[in-house]
Amino acid sequence: MASIDYQLVRSSRRKTISLQVKHGQVRVLAPEFVNEQYIAELVVKKRAWLQQKIALQQQSSETVERQYQHGEVFYYLGKPYRLSVVVASKNSVSIEAEHIVVAVKVANDDPAMIANAVKKQLHAWYKQQAMSILLARSEQWQQDTKLKAKCSTVRYFKSRWGSCDSKGHVKLNWLLVMAPDWVIDYVIIHELCHLKHMNHSAEFWAMVSSFYGNHKVAKTWLTQHQSHLYWIN
Repeated sequence: MASIDYQLVRSSRRKTISLQVKHGQVRVLAPEFVNEQYIAELVVKKRAWLQQKIALQQQSSETVERQYQHGEVFYYLGKPYRLSVVVASKNSVSIEAEHIVVAVKVANDDPAMIANAVKKQLHAWYKQQAMSILLARSEQWQQDTKLKAKCSTVRYFKSRWGSCDSKGHVKLNWLLVMAPDWVIDYVIIHELCHLKHMNHSAEFWAMVSSFYGNHKVAKTWLTQHQSHLYWIN
């Protein structure tokens, strides 16, 4: 079985170990007092998770850049829609039957200008939907679980669906609005449980399961649809 190469970064301020995968490379952030043998054993223990993360990032890096033209597929709340582009007197985005209809106001019919206008409209629309949907569901789950974040925000992550820091700040990737509501709920609960467990220990997963017993199915959905849930800045 092949070993996993990793970069070890130590800090006197850290109290826990963190495993990260960025651009297909593994980084281990560790306190100075943790010995290297323990770290190496931890990497071996987390091999499957790390390999999955590496594969997903490699898949994402190989994604064909969108052209923002008729017929391209964009997901919204778990459902695929075909892009329909209309040149009109004002900009708008709407869902009509099986299509995301993007109306753009442009000075001429230059394809590059139209594609850029479509991209800007879609980007703004998705972020607006994400702000409304993700934050509302986060607030509801905070009430239901009694796990209160100091603040919840929506932002863009290239290689993660959300985060929770030691200050109690929960951040959700706006791309999640492309996923079904039940998958969105899983990610929210996952991050809220980090308010109690800043790790992926057995205790952490037990808490996730107590609020969301279907988390393995949700994780599988995200893995299987990774190639559709992306954005090119």
